[in-house]
Parts: sequence; C-alpha cells; structure tokens
Amino acid sequence: MEGPGVVIDGNLVGGYLTQLADDGLVIPVEDAFLMDWKSVYDILARPDYGQLSEVLRIPPFTEFRQHLRSSHSLTDREFGIAIDGWRVDGGREFQGTITGPVMSDGGTETLMRPAQWKLFNAVIAFSRRGDEDRSDLANRQGWGRIRNLALDSEARLDDFLYRSVVLSPEKLNIGLRRSAEVVDDHVVEIEPSFDGAPSDWLDTFDRSRDIRDRYDITTRDGIVQVLVTPKVKTVLREIKRLPGRRVAGSRAQAFLLNPYAALGADAIDVIEESQFERAREDAGLDYERFAPTFERDALGYPLRVGLLIESAVQSGPTSSKTHWLNDDELHTFVAALSNSLALGHQLLAWQGYDLALQGDSELQLKELSAALAQRRTPPTLVSYAQVHDLGGYSARIESIGLEKPYHSPYIAKKNESEGWFPDNVFPVIVYQSKDGGEPVAVPTNKQAIEKLKSDVQIADANGAAQLDVPWLKDPISITDAKEVISTFERLFLDLESGKASDSIIDQKRHSDGATKKQLVLRANIQALEYEELRREALQAVPSLPKLPQGIRPEFALLPHQQAGLAWMQHLFSLQTDYQVRGAILADDMGLGKTFQLLALMAWLLETDPSMNPMLVVAPVSLLENWAEEAKKFFQPGALPLLTAYGDSLAEFRVPRSQIDQRLQTEDGLVKFLKPNWIGDAKVVLTTYETLRDLEFSFAAQKWSLMVCDEAQRIKNPAAMVTRAAKKQNAAFRIACTGTPVENTLADMWCLFDYVQPGLLGALNDFGERYRKPIEAKTDEEKTRVEELRARISPQILRRLKTEVDTGLPPKIVVEECRRLSISNAQRNFYAKAVDSFKRRQEPGHTTPFKNHLGLLHYLRLVCTDPRAHGLNVFKAEPLNDYRAKSPKLDWLLKQLSEIKTKDEKAIVFCEFREIQRLLQHYIEAEFGFRPDIINGDTSASSTHVSSRQKRIKVFQETPGFGVLVLSPVAVGFGVNIQAANHVIHYSRTWNPAKEDQATDRAYRINQKKPVYVYYPTVWADDFLTFDVKLDQLLAHKRGLSEDMLNGAGDVAPSDFNLTDVVPNSQRDGLDERITLDTALRMSWQHFECLVGALWSKRGYDCYRTPSTNDNGVDIVAIDGHRGQLIQAKTSGIEGAKLGWDAVKEVVAGEAFYRRRHPNVSFEKVCVTNQFFNAQARENADLNSVGLLDQTHLGDLLQLHEITMLEVERMLFSEWESTDV
Repeated sequence: MEGPGVVIDGNLVGGYLTQLADDGLVIPVEDAFLMDWKSVYDILARPDYGQLSEVLRIPPFTEFRQHLRSSHSLTDREFGIAIDGWRVDGGREFQGTITGPVMSDGGTETLMRPAQWKLFNAVIAFSRRGDEDRSDLANRQGWGRIRNLALDSEARLDDFLYRSVVLSPEKLNIGLRRSAEVVDDHVVEIEPSFDGAPSDWLDTFDRSRDIRDRYDITTRDGIVQVLVTPKVKTVLREIKRLPGRRVAGSRAQAFLLNPYAALGADAIDVIEESQFERAREDAGLDYERFAPTFERDALGYPLRVGLLIESAVQSGPTSSKTHWLNDDELHTFVAALSNSLALGHQLLAWQGYDLALQGDSELQLKELSAALAQRRTPPTLVSYAQVHDLGGYSARIESIGLEKPYHSPYIAKKNESEGWFPDNVFPVIVYQSKDGGEPVAVPTNKQAIEKLKSDVQIADANGAAQLDVPWLKDPISITDAKEVISTFERLFLDLESGKASDSIIDQKRHSDGATKKQLVLRANIQALEYEELRREALQAVPSLPKLPQGIRPEFALLPHQQAGLAWMQHLFSLQTDYQVRGAILADDMGLGKTFQLLALMAWLLETDPSMNPMLVVAPVSLLENWAEEAKKFFQPGALPLLTAYGDSLAEFRVPRSQIDQRLQTEDGLVKFLKPNWIGDAKVVLTTYETLRDLEFSFAAQKWSLMVCDEAQRIKNPAAMVTRAAKKQNAAFRIACTGTPVENTLADMWCLFDYVQPGLLGALNDFGERYRKPIEAKTDEEKTRVEELRARISPQILRRLKTEVDTGLPPKIVVEECRRLSISNAQRNFYAKAVDSFKRRQEPGHTTPFKNHLGLLHYLRLVCTDPRAHGLNVFKAEPLNDYRAKSPKLDWLLKQLSEIKTKDEKAIVFCEFREIQRLLQHYIEAEFGFRPDIINGDTSASSTHVSSRQKRIKVFQETPGFGVLVLSPVAVGFGVNIQAANHVIHYSRTWNPAKEDQATDRAYRINQKKPVYVYYPTVWADDFLTFDVKLDQLLAHKRGLSEDMLNGAGDVAPSDFNLTDVVPNSQRDGLDERITLDTALRMSWQHFECLVGALWSKRGYDCYRTPSTNDNGVDIVAIDGHRGQLIQAKTSGIEGAKLGWDAVKEVVAGEAFYRRRHPNVSFEKVCVTNQFFNAQARENADLNSVGLLDQTHLGDLLQLHEITMLEVERMLFSEWESTDV
C-alpha cells in the first residue's frame, strides 16, 4: 500500500464489497478489507462505481500544480529531481500536509489528480534509485520518463529541466510516401517518426549508418536528446536496412498490407495499427478488399456466387459493389486466387482492381471452391441446419442426439506387434450412454457371443425390443445385438480361417461408421415432461355422423360404424376449444374399424381439401388391406393414397451425394426422403419400421391426422417404433386396436401417451396409482380404477361383437374335442420326463430338465406332438402308428373328414414350425393334397406380404374343401379368411386375446356361415394334463378380459403348479423343501428368489429387480403402505463374515425405490446365508439397516415352508427364460 490507510465502516460500503472483491479492487484481511490508492484511482475512472467515491469519502481533485526542481547535471551521479512545492495559478502556495495522495490544507482535503499521483510516485522512486541506475544514460532515461509525466500533469519545470529535453519514445509513427520518381510502380518511402520529434530527426536518422542509443539534435530552443528504447531500436534497424527507406513491387504490397511481418515482432508494440492505416490513407495507397457473397436456397445450395468489392479507409468503406459471377468467371477467379496465394502474393489483379489478399483469403478460397464444386454437382437436398432446426418438429421433440445407449462391436490385438490370430485378439463391445461421456469397452468372448445369439433369437421370436445381458451395464436393443453378433461372426470366421489382416479387420470393425443420432423424445417415463392438457367438460357426442359423399353407393356404414364415425368427428372438432388431441378406437376384431377410419378421412378431405396430409401406420401385412378397402368402398379421387414403404420408397429416397456431409459424418444419418416427397397425396400408408428408419423425414412433416392401426405395436414405451410414432407432428392421433390392454395397464398408458400426452401422467406415477380391476384389493384401489375409467372414457370407444348387431352368423365353440384321451405313448413320455426331473439332484444323473420351466415346455409338446425329448426335427412315421400315439392328430383327421363332407374350409392354427410340417405331411397322406403353410411376421417385406395375400386369395377362391395351416401370432395382422368357417387351435397360445384375434380372421363382417371353433385338448382321467391346465387358465383369463382394463394377459409359468400337471403316482419327491443346508449351496440367483419366496410367505407382494442395474436392491417387498428393500448376499464359504457392501448397496438404492413407490414407507434389510462382520453391523446401525444372517435365515425356513418349485417360479417367471 502507498501511504497510510483510512478505515471505512463496512456497513457504508454495503453491497459494493462483493463487487469490489470480484473485481480485485480490495484485499481481504481478517475481518476487514484493504484498498490501495491504485484501486482508488481505478474506481474513480470507472462509471459503474460513480457513487462509491461519496461512500468512501474520497476528496475532490486539487487545483494545485507541482513544481519540479533539479540538482546537479544529467552526467552527475548526484543528479536529482524533487517536487519544489505546489502552487495554484496566481501564485498561492500549498502550506498543508500530504498523506499519500491526500492534501490537507487548513481543514480542507483534496486529492492529487491521477497524473499528479503518478508523477509524485515517479519522482520519489527516482530519488531512491540505486547506484546502478545513476549513470549518464540512466539519468537521461529517468528524466525522459518523468518529463512525459510532468507534461501530462501540467507541472512547472525549473529552467534546467525546461531546457533539458529528453525524448524516449516507445511508439513510432510511420509516414508513407509514394515515390515521385517511379509513379507507376509500387515504390513506397517509409518515414519513421514519433510524438515530439524535432524537425531534423529524419535527416539525423539518415546520416547515421547504424542505429544509435542516443541522438543529440540541435534545435532553436536547445539540444533535444532522443533515447532509443530496445524495441524501437529493433524496428528502426529493419527500416534502416531498406535501401533509401523504400520498398518496391510485391515487397511494397506486403509492407503496405502488413508492416508487422516486414518489421519484426517488436513492431506490434511500437506501431499503432490505426496510425499506420491513417498514413496509408493519407498517401493514397489504399487497396480494395473483397468478400465472397452467396445467394442460397433453403438447403444451402448456392444459386448465385459473387464478389463484394470495397474501397475502404480507416473510417469505413467509401464504396462497394457486388460482381455476380457465372460458373466460368467463378472458375477463372478461383484459379487466379489459388495461384496468387501459392506464390505468396499480397495482391490479386482482377478486372482493374488490386484486391488485397489477407489472412482470411485461404478461407475465402475454400468457400468459393466449395461453391463452385456445389454448382458442378447436384444440390444438397437435406441440410444439417434444416434437420437440426427443432422448430420443424413436434413440440414433444427435446433435442437431437442419442436417445438410448448404443453398443458397437470392436476387436483389438493383445500385442500390436503380432498378427491377427485367435490367441492374440480380444473382442469388446463399446458402450456409449445416451448422456454422452467417454465410451466404455466391455470385454467379451466367442462363447458369450454365441450365448447372446441364442438369447436374441428367443427374444426376437417373442417380439421383444431389447434384451438384458448380464455382462452389459444396460439392456441392448435387438437391432444392436444383431449387428454385434453379425460383425463378430464375420471376424471370428476370418480369424479362424487365417484370412484376417489389418485392412480386413479395420474395414469390418468400423463398417458401421458414425453413431446414428435420433430425435430425442420427451418420454414421460420418470416424470411428466410433455403434456397436452385436455379440458374435462367435453360436449355430448352427436348421434348421427356427417357422411362423406365419396362412399360408393353400393356400400353403407353399418349402424355401429356410423356411431363410431360420429364419435371420431366429434372429438376431432374439439381440438381448439377443448384441446382434445386424439382417440382410441378399440372395437372388437372384425367390426370394420378400417372402414370407419377411411370414412373419417374422406369426410375431412371433403370438408377442407387443403388440409395437411394424413398418415396411416400399420404392420406391412395390413397396409394392403387399407389400400384395397379404400378402392373398394370409395369413389376414385376421394382418398388420394401414397404407398410409402418397401420398394415404393425408392423414388423418394435422397442419394447420399445430396445429403449434407455433416449429417453423415457427425450424426450418422443417411436415410432421408426428398423435399415435398408426398406430392399431391392426402393419405400416406407406411409401416412402423419405415416410420422408425425414416423418423427425421416423417417427423418433419405436419400431419392433420395420424392413425396407428394394430396399435399393439406401440404399447412398449422403450420400443423404437413406439417412440417414432410419438415423435410425429400430428394435429390429431388415433390408436386403433382390438386389445387396448394385453398384459398390464402400462399398455393403456402408452396408448394414451400417444393420443393425449400427459392425460395419465408419467408412467412411473401411473404404475403406482392404478391397478387392474382384478388386482384392486382395497377400497382406495377400487376407487382409483373407477377414476381411471372416468378419465379415459371420453377418448376411448370399445364395442364387442356380442354388444353390436352386425348381422353375423353365430360363432359355435365345439366342446367335444376338449376331452381327447391321453395315449399310452404320451403317458410313457410324461413318466420318463417327470422321473428324470425328480432325479436331477442325484450325483451322476444327467437330465435335460434343469428346472421346472424346462419340464413344462416339454410336457406341453408331448400333448401336441408325442416324441422323446431332443427329437426336435420332424421325421415321418407311418400314419396309423402316429395316430395311435397322438390323439390330437387322430381327432384332427377325423374332424377334417367331416368338414370335407360339407365342402367347407378349415384353418388350423399352430405356432411350432416342425409341427406345421408334420400337419402338412399327414393331411396330405390322408386327403391327397398338400395344404399351404403361412407364417411370415409383422415386419415382412411388401413382396412377402403380396405373396402371402395371393396364397390366401387362392385358398379363399378355390371352391370346396380346403385346409390352411397358419401361425396364430404371425398372421395376427391383416389376414381375413372368411371363406373358412372352421377354426382349429391345434396348439394354444399363452394369451387368449391373441387366440381370439386368430379366430376372428374368419369370424368377421362378410362371413356368411356359422363359424365353428375347436380347442383340441389332451385329457386324462387321473390327473390334469398340461393341455387341460392351459385350457383352464386361458378360459379364466378370457373371462377376466371382459373388463377392458383387465386385459387378457399371458399365462405365465407362475400360473402352473407342477404337481397339478403330473400323474398322482409321480407327485411324491417332485418337489423338495428348502432347508438351511440347501440355502448354503444355492447360486446367488436362486438365493435372491428364496428370499423373495420367504417374504411372500410373510404376507408381502414381492418382485425381483433386474440382474443388472438393480440400484442396490434385489427384492422389493410391499404390504400396503409399508415395505422392505432387501439386498441378498450369498457365499459358499462356511462361516464367512461379510463386509458392509450389502449395507452400502441397499442404502444407495433407497432413494430410487422411494421415488418408484412414493406411497410406501420402506425399511432396509440385508440377508445372507453366512454372517456379517463387526464393521457391517456398525454401519447397519448407523444407517438403520436390519441384518439377517444364517441364524435368522434358519429360523425363517423353519417357520415358513418354502419349496424349490416356489423358488424357481420366481426365478423363471417368463416362458422365454434362458437355460431351461
């Protein structure tokens, strides 16, 4: 600090303190802040602290001026300078005291002006200089600096100092003059000077061969001494090297455009750019500047390319003109510019202009070259900016990025110096979370990939969108998994065959390119992120619709279809006033939902022909039916259709050459449709897969109406097709499905999240609040069921065939075939399988049944196709031999014979492909014709669908007896077979709704005959066969599904008690009670399920968390508003004492499950089959965690009888569980 300080009360400074500290103007010390005088002067110079001077009691500036006096000569070591008093104009002298810059005189305080304070400090510092700074040169340099400060502060000088003029310039002024001798050439004379330079300075500079440290120049008032500082000396030396201080030609151009490059690095500090610009302007040495200019279309294609040429001076442009170039002129200019830059020229002569080539000229060359290349190639049809403009999408789109984690295959060498052979490689899967961050490499191996392939086949067959893999952090999508498997299989094959090389491996492991980005949806899963708020007071629905004029006169909507149309028209009209955004048309199968929807579309187009197009999304097998019904029921032109899937998209796709490179390289996006691809069409038909793959093109289109037909496809919130549907920018959305709830109420939530986002809240909250009617136990839960009904009822319409007068003939379920006596062969297969299962724990015994789920699968097959376990491939036996073994086939052939006598047709549903071929073989053997088998799936190509529809059409149109073998799952969409009036379910599905959908392929509008439905069931008089038990379970679930909110739901393994489906004589020893000894030998998966079974016996509803990402909890047990979060730890080391890892995990997971179950008060529990150490017990007490060790576990097993089958029912809760 300079001078004594002044204490200021902090209360007065108030809010300034934080600002002063942030700006570094005060120094914190203990309980106060210090401010030096430099900071005071900084504050006085800042307008934002204008009021602070009053708060700090800073005096006004003084009117006194300093007087300087010298002693001794400049050459003397004793030379000194002092302040010889302060005086005001008029002669009054300052008589007071000075404290720092504060001057006190007769009770009046004033403050030195900033320049005076600088001079004051400089004089003091000069007087205190050391011996090393008292040389002749140092004295002169010191006086030169003080003299400049004295002039700034208007100080008075004594006679010696006044006459001792010492200049020590730190800046040079560069003068420029075009040479008079060579006017037409670029010859420029450079004249260095400085502020206060004597008139003879330049002559004195030129007379000296070298640059001196000091110049003595005689003037009329005396001698002026010029002391040259080091940086100024460097610049003057560079100027001295120029002959005659002149530059010519390209060197003159370079100097005029950038003197700093010519005069060295010190020139930056010595020459002011603004001064040099003024000098160049004064000398008439200006050059033109140019800048490329473009007129582009919406996608960035350069429609016109030009040059904006400016003649400019320092104050700004004096003139500007744009020269538009044709392609030949542009090519010529680009070539000339490229050549000049390559030669290092600073100017480019073009059409009478001297164009300055500056630092951005290389960039300008790139821009112009790129524009020229663009004009020589097809224009970009899809730009990065256009795709990334979120304003073009639905408000539900949050961003563009990674919507889910992705997994990429990669293979690397263990030793880079060695070759690609199996022992020197390790495969990994690179995982990238959706939140970004560094990718994580997860090691794997060939066996794990083979296991993954098996799991994917099972999951894919069951329609799963993703798969849990124990060695991956997050679920992997089926699509990613297939790519991983395919890549690794090719790599493994190359490695094993010795064909692998660096180039091949690199090509295959990087073949996927950039990670594909997506539109990121506000998903409403954890919390409500997006809502379209509907008003509650909806108006009454009109009884009659407004019929479109485009319906062909020979057709008419049935009464129930008219009511459905009126209902949809009504809701569509409430978009503005009531914010209704959609509806669910949930009519029973076969009631003509497609006709109703087409009628709505035709009426909308008649009402407003200019409205935005409409979108229909459906499984590919159903879209042809849409097109056929539009053509059948409506007059030409009423519904202008566009087929936008499969091969029909080829003409609309954008070639990669016309897609912005940034989209390809940065976002991995290469699939787009051309602008205005819809053309004049008003109804676009596409598939769920196409919507997913081309989500950017579809989501950028505004739709007036969007229909998702067979909306079962969008009931999984995590599925990509579901998210793609919800990303569409549709004004009104309709979900069309005959089964709004198949398994859980989450199905209903997902449909409403599509048609009216936010109506049912976030998925997690919805799952906590609502239960199916069959699950509602308390009065509160039952009340909430009715609350849910009331909330959704205005926007969902469901009619059953039994409730609607459709004019259909009766549907008759034939009961006689439900008691087909089990054959001796089936009993033998049954007995051997059960005996093998019972002996699975015996040492040395090998059984194909690792658990009860594997046994159930086999017993199911025995009822349908009796053969020994493992004989999975059909091999024909003599017909009579097989009929004796299989009562179901024997009945089938007899029943088909009876149907043949009536000249009628039958559909035989069977999901097992080997059994389908068996049926085909034996029907041909019995009746002499080979029935067609139709499988396919919902994502089949349009070519396959067309082929399938043609085969069905042949079956329909061929007169007389016929049989068709179909898969009940694969033909669930878009297959209408009214020519058949006998429906035989040879094998049963797990879901009664899917079974009924299959039946309704024949029992629907336009069916003219009674429809007979058969459920052939193998029966035994002494026990329940698997067939009988499954029939009972399906009948029970079918009864529950009469309430739409119950849904049908799948029959699960837990619905079977193994003892119910085996002969009485074999029940003993089928199951075993779990003892403590058994628990000590359990795997961790079995032990977790043992804990779940125990807590279920204690009155809790329990579920097991996923094997990965369980958030520290293995079992969640809930009983009303109380619950327990359980972490289960097992060890095979007898007497082991476990640490407190279990405590840490369950404590860490508590917050997650409290959020998932907000109305449940949880306790935390850790269970082990061994013991816990002291540290675990101490931390459990600190964190309120209950510990149950081996002793407690033994007590619980004594109190509650738990069997191995109960454990396995929790462990293997799905039919698709692996390792069965």
